[in-house]
Amino acid sequence: MRRLLFIASALIALVAAGCPLTIQVRCDESFPCNDGEACVAGACVRVELESAQVGAACTSDAACGTGLTCGTGFPGGYCLAPCGEGDACASGSVCVKELGRCMRACGEACSRPGYACRPVPQPGSSTWACAPTSSDGGDGGTVDPGPSEDAGCTGQVPLNERCAQACDCAPPGADCVGSVCVQTCTRDLDCPDGSRCNGEHCEKGPRLGEACRDNFDCPGVAKCNAQRRCTKSCITDQSCPLDYRCAPDSVCVNECTSAPPETVGLTCESSMDCARCGFCVSSGAVKQCRQPCQLDRDCPGGAVGACEQVGSTELRACRLP
Repeated sequence: MRRLLFIASALIALVAAGCPLTIQVRCDESFPCNDGEACVAGACVRVELESAQVGAACTSDAACGTGLTCGTGFPGGYCLAPCGEGDACASGSVCVKELGRCMRACGEACSRPGYACRPVPQPGSSTWACAPTSSDGGDGGTVDPGPSEDAGCTGQVPLNERCAQACDCAPPGADCVGSVCVQTCTRDLDCPDGSRCNGEHCEKGPRLGEACRDNFDCPGVAKCNAQRRCTKSCITDQSCPLDYRCAPDSVCVNECTSAPPETVGLTCESSMDCARCGFCVSSGAVKQCRQPCQLDRDCPGGAVGACEQVGSTELRACRLP
């Protein structure tokens, strides 16, 4: 009892004398320390994290150092520090709140092979950090890192090619998803030349009416016909994709949205011979390419009667000059 009174008196005296008093919480496997603290000699102590170690390759927590953990889900491993309420990231790292972890910041320090400056934890996030350019596993050195945010954007990556960030992609409006340039679409006209819309995003390949080598080149159920053009059979306009119409010979052709097709007046066997948006229509003893229309004003000059009914069908085409 005298010893306890002596210790209490000594503590009071130290505080009264202005001596700093540090109380350390005891810890062990049953009583772990808070984030940002480490158990040293049975006591929880605050750890000053080394910013240079955040984002480093690792195989275990021990490789990262005190207070850090090894994110083994990252290619080659990734040293992470905790962050959140009351925990700030060290200089050179940023807090990804959705993960509750500090990651290496963008800039010159983001030079690890297979890593680049990207939005985290997913495309479109407002937080940018040094993150993998690929979701694939590995040693972190098998993927080209691409440009960091500070290094600027290339703006030259075509669709379906590898990218590090959205502004690397060449087509306007394209995004970098899963380290690949993709562009959402609803119709072929939304896509760059040389690609088409599969109903969700643009993909490489010929559109309906364009040149093909075999059926595998063509979209969906379209076939590569004898003239080596992608052809889709139809009954009505609803049988065709957006921006296409069902021609009198029951194949889907583009709607004319600007200039008349360059094939107007030429002889043809099918509407596929009439290129971009022409109908192949019987004109006496021969078939000729005509421009589809709905109203007189759709035809060159817009004269009354310029848009006439095609045979016994409900389709209409512009009169030939």
